[in-house]
Amino acid sequence: MDPVTRILVERERSRPRLMPWIVVAVLLHAGAAAATYLAGKRAASNPIQLPSVSVRVVRQEAPSRRPPSRDTRRPSTPVPQPSKPPATTVPKPSAVATAPPVEVEAPKATTDAMRSEDSKVTPVPTPAPSTADDAGGAGGGGGASRGLSVGGESSAGDSGIPSDFHFTYYVDRMLALIESRWYKPVVPVATRARVGFVILKDGRLEDIRLEESSGVPSFDRAALRAIYAANPLPPLPPAYGKPSLTVHLSFSE
Repeated sequence: MDPVTRILVERERSRPRLMPWIVVAVLLHAGAAAATYLAGKRAASNPIQLPSVSVRVVRQEAPSRRPPSRDTRRPSTPVPQPSKPPATTVPKPSAVATAPPVEVEAPKATTDAMRSEDSKVTPVPTPAPSTADDAGGAGGGGGASRGLSVGGESSAGDSGIPSDFHFTYYVDRMLALIESRWYKPVVPVATRARVGFVILKDGRLEDIRLEESSGVPSFDRAALRAIYAANPLPPLPPAYGKPSLTVHLSFSE
């Protein structure tokens, strides 16, 4: 046997034996469990009897107490009767003597008075002379309103409104709407610009353009801004047969 094997055999022999101790522990646990079981079984076969005690409840009667009698009736207080006011005598109105009405005779119309009235002649008012502006507005097919005009012709020869458009009420309304949205800047007198646009059947505006400049950019922008602000205008009159209306509008100071 080589030295290594001999050392291993000696260590195996010198190692403590645990098996006997394990067997002893198992036996002890088994004995304790058997003793506990037997003790419990014996206690179950002989139950403990507790002494019975009888209890009697005695209810104490409450003493009868009668409240002292009280007379709830109160003495009636006499109600004073309202005294009647003394009767007042109303004096009778005395009759007032009135004078009989005096009949007034209406004056009769005489023939002389009627003749004098017929001889009077009522003067006929003379018509006021027409101004040049009214004549020009009627002849040009449009109206003028505080610097706005559709009458006359431009340098290119275009009239303000076509000659077949005879609805002056529409032109007046168009000028009033555009003028209400025209904010004029401070410019020299006789400043003038011309703007062209097309009115569709439903009143919408198209092709808005500056045809003639006034030479003052702020005045030109104010004129174009007034047209854009008035868009859309009222629809064209139903009696106007064309689908659109071309307008050349002049802005002047």
